[in-house]
Amino acid sequence: MNNSNLVVDIGNSKIKAALFEEDELKQKFMGEELSDLISQCPEKVGSFIFSTVRGNESTIKSHFKNEQILILNHQTPIPIRLDYKTPETLGLDRIAAAVGAHHLYKKDLLVIDAGTCITYDLVDKQGIYRGGVISPGLQMRMRAMSNYTAALPDISSEWEEIPDVFPGKSTKECLLHGAKQAILHEMNGFIDQFTEEYTHLSVILTGGDTPHFESNLKAPIFADFDLVLTGLNRILNYNK
Repeated sequence: MNNSNLVVDIGNSKIKAALFEEDELKQKFMGEELSDLISQCPEKVGSFIFSTVRGNESTIKSHFKNEQILILNHQTPIPIRLDYKTPETLGLDRIAAAVGAHHLYKKDLLVIDAGTCITYDLVDKQGIYRGGVISPGLQMRMRAMSNYTAALPDISSEWEEIPDVFPGKSTKECLLHGAKQAILHEMNGFIDQFTEEYTHLSVILTGGDTPHFESNLKAPIFADFDLVLTGLNRILNYNK
């Protein structure tokens, strides 16, 4: 019996995938289209799970029609409980990250996913998802300040070359602080607010912008770039 799982997270611009044997991550893949994944995919995989924001379920089924696949949706059984008014609107990546976090740590957890948007998701030690927060991500803030004004430049493609000195001595430096430093203050503020109710809260930071924030937060954190993939693997095993 082949116990290997291929888990696939199809985002707006990137496809991230990983090969698991039981709970152990063996190999990771990345591409922009399904064809990129297929070219890297191992020949023999036991089961597949897909999470997609592209609405391309029929394309997935056509490419993997002879395989044992699960396409994650809001009716898929999951190993945590959602305490959420509109579970059908909760992002599948947020669900997978919460599942992965609870599977790994079994604590009161705040999962911060620093991606296009920044999401803050609380899952308690009993495995109940308690809700969260969504705010604009780093580059979204940079683009918004330019898009909604007549004179401010868009620094989203060059911000890493701008001197990170405080206070800013140029408009670009000021824009950098308005985006990056504001996010750090926001993250620290939400960590403090959640900790008021969950005293022994642990914080997990994931997402593509994690390296820009992980060493600058006041609270101790765990950084885990594979949290969504781990959660998808856990959901797949739960449904076998």
